[in-house]
Amino acid sequence: MNIVLTPMSPGRDAEFDAMLAEYRAAGETNVYQGDFAIAWQGYTAFYELLSRMKHGGYPAPDIVPMDSYFIERDGRVLGDLYIRSRLSARLEKLGGNIGYRVRPSERNRGVATAALRLALQKLAAIGVERALLTCRDTNAASARVIEKCGGMRAENSETKYGISRRYWVPTAAC
Repeated sequence: MNIVLTPMSPGRDAEFDAMLAEYRAAGETNVYQGDFAIAWQGYTAFYELLSRMKHGGYPAPDIVPMDSYFIERDGRVLGDLYIRSRLSARLEKLGGNIGYRVRPSERNRGVATAALRLALQKLAAIGVERALLTCRDTNAASARVIEKCGGMRAENSETKYGISRRYWVPTAAC
């Protein structure tokens, strides 16, 4: 399948805008929320936010360091993925160590599973033995991806977005 994780960098505005247009056309205007809602203003603003979040502490003191990637195949942006090497109390309920999105036209093709496996390998390489992943209780597709990658279901948590499924995933399994 040749899926790669490419660190986000400046100058990817057109590709990001095309992905946003696809989310809008699918009626998925809730994919970027909270701090990430700035994405709807365009890639330049979004990349600036992610750059400031990279080392943690922004836009709130409890924000942990985070690496941001595009999920790509043959240079085409298929989605985005975020890796956090440690957790805050907020991330333990919703978000976890890894977060990802796949554009509608690329779903159900193994993209999320391949990207998650690559992210788990990155965490294993820095000594994280198990990763926490969460998804909304209504997101059966994401739950299947996490389970394919070895996710063991933990207790649910209640968030402002509803019930969140929580999974522990061994990073060495990938």
